[in-house]
Amino acid sequence: MSGLVLILIVIFQPETYAPVLLSWKARHLRKVTGDQRFAAEMEIRGEPFLHRLGTALYRPFLLALEPIVFLITLYLTVIYIVLFTFLDGYDYIFGEIHGTGEGITGLLFLNIAIGLFGASLWVPLIYKWAKKEMIAVEERGGSRLPPEFRLWYAMFGAPAIPISLFWMGWTSYPHISIWSPILAGVLFGYGVLCVFISSYQYIIDSYEMYAASALTSVTLVRYVTAGGMTVVGIPFYRNMGVHYTLTILGAISALLVPVPYLFYIYGKRIRGKSKYAAVHE
Repeated sequence: MSGLVLILIVIFQPETYAPVLLSWKARHLRKVTGDQRFAAEMEIRGEPFLHRLGTALYRPFLLALEPIVFLITLYLTVIYIVLFTFLDGYDYIFGEIHGTGEGITGLLFLNIAIGLFGASLWVPLIYKWAKKEMIAVEERGGSRLPPEFRLWYAMFGAPAIPISLFWMGWTSYPHISIWSPILAGVLFGYGVLCVFISSYQYIIDSYEMYAASALTSVTLVRYVTAGGMTVVGIPFYRNMGVHYTLTILGAISALLVPVPYLFYIYGKRIRGKSKYAAVHE
């Protein structure tokens, strides 16, 4: 399925990389006017394809050390570790404690999906807010909202993740209704989507031309680390127990809750010290 999606993207996704678009425009102008003086910066530099390819492959590792990319990668990695270990953990949380069968346990992942849908309800409200703020920016002579505006989603959702994990961990007992951990999973799904959407939007707006490299860095580390944690998911829940496992994961995620708030306050200053981030708003 992922291969099919990749093929569709390659075929139908238009080019968005500014230097390539300028190169195409310069080539078109040379063809139309016959004036060979039209040239894009990429053509003037005349870098060989292999050199440009090497730079593109190396840049994600370089951007991984950027404070914004590093902390957001760490944050999303922790969230994905929780999400991936739930693939095994739900058997313990619901199967062993509440006696649900495999089919019902699988269906209970819908609680996370319901939370994801709940987070999407913020979209029209924040969109209207963004339009209002954009009008105000244009009246002041600006051209775009600061990237930090994108962090409102995360600030609305970040506290939900540790709260949901503590809630699920501390109420997963046979004598407590199964609806308690189910509702905790809804809250977790809500927090995940809020943080995920906000983080990607913030990186895209912060790094602009280098956004693809920054997102590559985030995605690579997140999936490699979280995917590896699925191997230890079963021993973790089996040896530590549901309550301690979710408490530990909740405590780790709680330490990262301040990340979007810190970037909202200090993000512009951090971007100003970066050679890759955009600071022209």
